[in-house]
Amino acid sequence: MKIVAMAEVSNVLGNRQDIETFVKLTHEKNAIFVCDGAQSVPHRKVDVQEMDVDFLAFSGHKVYGPMGIGAVYGKKELLEKMPPFLFGGEMIEYVTKEDATWAELPHKFEAGTVNVGGAVGLAAAIHYVEKLGFSFIEEREKELSVYLMEGMREIPHVHILGSEKGENHHGIMTFTVDGVHPHDIAEIMDSHKVCIRAGHHCAQPLMKFLGTPSTSRVSLGLYNTKEDVDAFLAALKTIRGAMGYGE
Repeated sequence: MKIVAMAEVSNVLGNRQDIETFVKLTHEKNAIFVCDGAQSVPHRKVDVQEMDVDFLAFSGHKVYGPMGIGAVYGKKELLEKMPPFLFGGEMIEYVTKEDATWAELPHKFEAGTVNVGGAVGLAAAIHYVEKLGFSFIEEREKELSVYLMEGMREIPHVHILGSEKGENHHGIMTFTVDGVHPHDIAEIMDSHKVCIRAGHHCAQPLMKFLGTPSTSRVSLGLYNTKEDVDAFLAALKTIRGAMGYGE
């Protein structure tokens, strides 16, 4: 069985792929489409039936839930054909010395003692974002992303990667600063009480394609404000000067 795996939204560039088109092309070749929804689920409404993906996975902490928990959606007919990959309590219906019968879905994939606390926390997080509404979340983050990009463009020696439109970044902005390593940028930001991400973001092939070993990434959430963006921009303006460039 051939599988095509793709992230709906890039955790580096923030752009959304045309998943529906890729799913159609995948199914025309009788292959299975697996969607990584970690970066999309917290920021936009995701409809697995409308997208027609065969599988979709996302992490709990990116949707404001606990760490160490996540979720996987799969079409029932595919999940029923799949054998379990972990063995233990609760995933067996009946067992003998020679054979075993697996429990019904979803239990055959939930061997042993599950992360009950994490599941309860994730459920609370999902209820929270659903109560706020994804139309509200998308509009709020779009407004902040545009405001953020406009501010970053005014700062010399700062280069934003990805789309030139802030609304296409889905809450993240990845950038470089001339002459300054991303880890140094993160350290200086930390001294201003601003937390960002620095490194290759688990996407080294993309870094190679972009021609840079690592980048800095600032992320926006539904709780952020324009005042938070202003604090980031003020700190960003100090980066080159802090590294001795006299700016």
